[in-house]
Amino acid sequence: MMRSTFPCPDRTTRVPVAASAGRVTARPVHSPMTVPATDTAARDGFAVISAETRGAGDATPVRLRNPHRVNTGNAIPPGYDAVVMIEDIAGEDGTWSTRKAAAPGEHIHPAGSEIEQGERILPAGHRIRPCDIGALLTYGIAEIDVPAVKVGLIPTGNELVPAGGHPGAGEVIESNTAVAAAWLCEAGASPTRYGIVADDPAALRQAIAKAVRENDLVLVSAGSSTGTRDFTAGVIGELGEVLVHGIAMKPGRPAIVGRVEDKPVIGMPGYPIAALTTIRELALPLLAEWGFCAPPAEHLRARLCESVLADPEFDEFILLTVYRADDGYTAVPLPPHSRTQMAMVRANAYLHVPAGSGAIPKGAEVDVILTGPCAPVTPRPRRYPQEP
Repeated sequence: MMRSTFPCPDRTTRVPVAASAGRVTARPVHSPMTVPATDTAARDGFAVISAETRGAGDATPVRLRNPHRVNTGNAIPPGYDAVVMIEDIAGEDGTWSTRKAAAPGEHIHPAGSEIEQGERILPAGHRIRPCDIGALLTYGIAEIDVPAVKVGLIPTGNELVPAGGHPGAGEVIESNTAVAAAWLCEAGASPTRYGIVADDPAALRQAIAKAVRENDLVLVSAGSSTGTRDFTAGVIGELGEVLVHGIAMKPGRPAIVGRVEDKPVIGMPGYPIAALTTIRELALPLLAEWGFCAPPAEHLRARLCESVLADPEFDEFILLTVYRADDGYTAVPLPPHSRTQMAMVRANAYLHVPAGSGAIPKGAEVDVILTGPCAPVTPRPRRYPQEP
């Protein structure tokens, strides 16, 4: 639904080629120069006139009349059409001979053999790899146009304290938008974190309106549920329309998808794991449709060391600790309803249980998605705090 509702923003930016890995070309890229600009030596040796080396062999060396010393990459002087490698040369200054006949063009890179001026290097929509960076720089391109997307991140809640502060009773340091910003940067987006907004509809309305004007996508952290201080859905409805409030996924069920001035506004729950799930399952797929993709996650098969109970009416995402075992990989599910930051730190994978699946028994082999490296040994049992 989101992909068809929100077309890709028509925004580009120019970035240094050296910092462009993972970005996507906004348009075809053509070479401004011919490389090499002239014939160059492909080996260390002597530039020669090939016809003058005819008949040369180990027993019949041929004296070179006017050879020109070259190293790999040196330009070939006019009139010369081959290079004899230095190991096939005998003699000393002024009396050089070759024990090997050279064919026309031998050990020479012709002008334009790399690329001709105006030739296409990369097509539009190409994801730039490290090897592409080398080619672009070699062909004289220092900056490149790539699609751009700006994402506004709004943290909300009277209980939030800025990073570096000291939370009192009932307070917590704001971190959800920092996590979102880091993940969005990996996808090539340009996030802006706004200041903390109190639980006040007027203040939230002003913050969302400002973020919508300045960005292509807006994420609002917290306030998406139905509590007495959850105003996000109402404010989005006043400014535009709420398309979805409540999604059949756990965690992240209270998530919101709205539209304001034809731009997507996503409300994500305040619980860190639910917020992370909302970013991964809603925001990142939309950005991927626009051409902004985070590094692909690795999948592997692992055996569950205990059963997983899942609600068949929801898509559930279960945090796991996956470690190497003698016969493959073993997955340890984190306890359900665990909502601590350390749960995400300790997890290195997750399991997607599609709606309709229900319980998965202990010992079942499942497909897991890694979020970090596998533990090399069996993890020690831990007790995790439970959400009330």
